[in-house]
Amino acid sequence: MMIRAIIICLGLLGVSATHFFAQELAGVIKDKNQKGVPYVNIGIPAKAFGIITDDNGNFKLKITSEKETDTIQITSIGYYPLVMSVGDFKKSCLTNTPIVITEEVYQLATTVVRPDEYETKVLGTTSVADLECVNLSGLKQKDSASVRRYKEKGISEKSGGVEIGNKISIKKGQQTFIDRIQFKTCLGPNDTAIYRINIYSEGKTVKRVLTPIGMVKVINSNNELKEPIVVKTIGKIEVHDLDVSKQNIQVTDDFIIALECIYASNSQMNIGAKPAMFGSTDLLIRESIMDEWIKVPLINMTFIAATVTYKKKSKK
Repeated sequence: MMIRAIIICLGLLGVSATHFFAQELAGVIKDKNQKGVPYVNIGIPAKAFGIITDDNGNFKLKITSEKETDTIQITSIGYYPLVMSVGDFKKSCLTNTPIVITEEVYQLATTVVRPDEYETKVLGTTSVADLECVNLSGLKQKDSASVRRYKEKGISEKSGGVEIGNKISIKKGQQTFIDRIQFKTCLGPNDTAIYRINIYSEGKTVKRVLTPIGMVKVINSNNELKEPIVVKTIGKIEVHDLDVSKQNIQVTDDFIIALECIYASNSQMNIGAKPAMFGSTDLLIRESIMDEWIKVPLINMTFIAATVTYKKKSKK
């Protein structure tokens, strides 16, 4: 029942598609050294739609109802965001001109010193290996508005970019460092999947939307990672244990750890998960990172373990 509700919610994220004249554009995203940048997010935030480049920075996108003045946003962890008009985007594609993004430079002065005395704690689920394998089939249902829109844009169902997240609660104002992330993927012998791990500081609720499954909250968020974390898994059940301590990720309020599905050979997310106590771990979903987070009502599911450190409490 829980998974069925998740699938219904994912189907509701799309909007009804209308048929327009489509112009297919192809291009490539490169860095300053003219090397293709993998898994770059390209989209139109105002329309909550996005695609992802392949592992060489190549992409294809059909322009349909978009206007020449609409804004295209291009983002990748470790690079400055690039904003351009649809008109300029089309010009680059039609003239075979690579779109170049600039690597972001992080100042050493912004590095926060960790406390000398600290405590370590695992948040989320405490035993990832024991999580039950869950098949989130129907992420791109054949009759859903999302699929119709993706077909309109010429995007394969295997690269939908769906992202699910767990909100992790911590004491507000407490300096907390995220050191390790664990999650479980469950693939059949002939399946391949690529996931990107994202860590967000939770933003404010921007609006509430009434849907057939109830009132949902739409939440803003900011990615705290300085370097991308991409995991490719092939044909097996596997627990992924990732050390992120070198990125020195500090949060002082609730945060979100998310899995973004870059590619799935069977068009499904197959991960380890379990029901969580109501109110303990929020489940968040969005169709792409150009969209806003939606909190799924009445459903709590955890699939992430986060090892954090924070300043040791002084004894009174």
